[in-house]
Amino acid sequence: MAQAGGVMNQPNDGKVYTKQWVVDFMLDLVGYGTNSLGDLSCMRIVEPSCGTGSFLYEIIRRLLANSSRRDYLSLKDAIRAYDIDQECVNHCKDTSRQILVDDFGVDAGTATALVSDWVVCGDFLLDHVEEDVDIVIGNPPYIRATDLDKDKRRAYVGAIESMSAGTDIYVGFFDRALDILKRGGKLCFICADRWLQNRYGKILRRKIVREGNLEILMRMHGVDAFAEEVDAYPAITLVGKDEQQERFKYVECDESFSEENIDMLQASLNSDEDGNGDAWHLASLRMPFDPVAPIPLGTKRTVCFVEQAQERLPSIEDAGISIGIGIATGCDGVFVADNPDVAEGSRMLPLFYMRDYRRKTGKHRWLVNPWDDKGNLVDLDEYPRMREYFESHRSRLENRSVVRKSRNQWYRTIDKINYSLLNKPMLLMPDIAQEPLPVYNEGRYPHHNCYWIASEQWDMCALGGVLLSRQTKDFIDCLGVKMRGRSLRFQAQYLRLLHIPGFDTLSKEIVAGLQEAFERLDRDAATKWTARMYEEAGICCVRM
Repeated sequence: MAQAGGVMNQPNDGKVYTKQWVVDFMLDLVGYGTNSLGDLSCMRIVEPSCGTGSFLYEIIRRLLANSSRRDYLSLKDAIRAYDIDQECVNHCKDTSRQILVDDFGVDAGTATALVSDWVVCGDFLLDHVEEDVDIVIGNPPYIRATDLDKDKRRAYVGAIESMSAGTDIYVGFFDRALDILKRGGKLCFICADRWLQNRYGKILRRKIVREGNLEILMRMHGVDAFAEEVDAYPAITLVGKDEQQERFKYVECDESFSEENIDMLQASLNSDEDGNGDAWHLASLRMPFDPVAPIPLGTKRTVCFVEQAQERLPSIEDAGISIGIGIATGCDGVFVADNPDVAEGSRMLPLFYMRDYRRKTGKHRWLVNPWDDKGNLVDLDEYPRMREYFESHRSRLENRSVVRKSRNQWYRTIDKINYSLLNKPMLLMPDIAQEPLPVYNEGRYPHHNCYWIASEQWDMCALGGVLLSRQTKDFIDCLGVKMRGRSLRFQAQYLRLLHIPGFDTLSKEIVAGLQEAFERLDRDAATKWTARMYEEAGICCVRM
């Protein structure tokens, strides 16, 4: 089992290693050692996070097998492999030296000199690295922003254009790799693909459109590509340092995709046609006109539907619909109560708790509300029961970051109450689900674990039919990040990407059909009537 450096959602710097067949496929993808690039001794290749080295070892084997030079010291600039872990660097040097001596007959002194140049202990994002290189390839670390050392994170944000305080570290590797490539060079990484569609990937998307060309994206969610199970959602991404083209090749792999599927896929990638295999499909997709917009991904027909709706119809907010998230309290153990009598009745708001709804617990919860309708904290002296309740939890409430700068607001929630939502009909969506699950709500205030949707223009049950439909799933699936088990995120930032007609353009028949489908929670009927809705608006709809 091959080992190549790279962290995939493991604690801090824990390593997860790429399997050998993936390493081979990626090197073939950039043409390194396939004869398409000719004599490799004239090229320079960089591995930015070499770990224990299988990208590096295979690079060495291919370099020596495809080099016309037998003055081995002349190859000292052909490879650079970086890692911040000295132990990994030492291991890579020892193994690389052994490969040179045992497999290629290089004398020990020359081998030692070569690996001393090739393998470097350093931080690829901060230290001086080789520039004007032909290829950057590997499996960069996947460390969440919250797991980065604060000083290190600050340094990365200062040095890397695409990184912010909330950016996971692999984004910086894309950015720096693009900087050091020569014109016509290739960047090929296997790592998380969230940057393509989430908020923190905006700057990187813009940079790649401005300075490079997304050629291939191969989504491998659930594929057995690593030496151990990972929580991240990886893709192989190939970017050229060329002018951005109108289209790129998108490969969607089933979880069963394996080494046995590579040859047929490679043949299809080398052609100009879309294709399908036993565990994959390939489609040529169009890059969005907006360089920072999420990139739609999916089957060509589904992406075409989404793009038509985006181009011809108003966004869901422009159609008169408001979207937001439920209240974050900062201390649910105090502010969310099972007993409605812990404070005065006027201070207790019935709360909608999505987890209770989905588990059908029948449980009721209340929010102990410290805010008045003007957005000010109430005077606790006017509510002695609430004062007594909060005082009994004072140390817990005071020990929250939200109140450390305003000690006199020690009993505040993170969010204020939006009084315009009280007793207003609305739809609520769970954060994570495999299908859209809109819930009608009136009279209960939404908790932070769900998103609310309200409108003065749309009928809520008709809108519920639209949101229940598979067309809504298609939108979120094409434009939103994926979770474990192919679950989707129905966050406000993705719901706002929906495009629908204005309510006043719908026929009475379609409105009635959508209403009935939602009231019966009939997804097939909701999909049928939503297809009719889009077709009347001139949008060719995939689902019926």
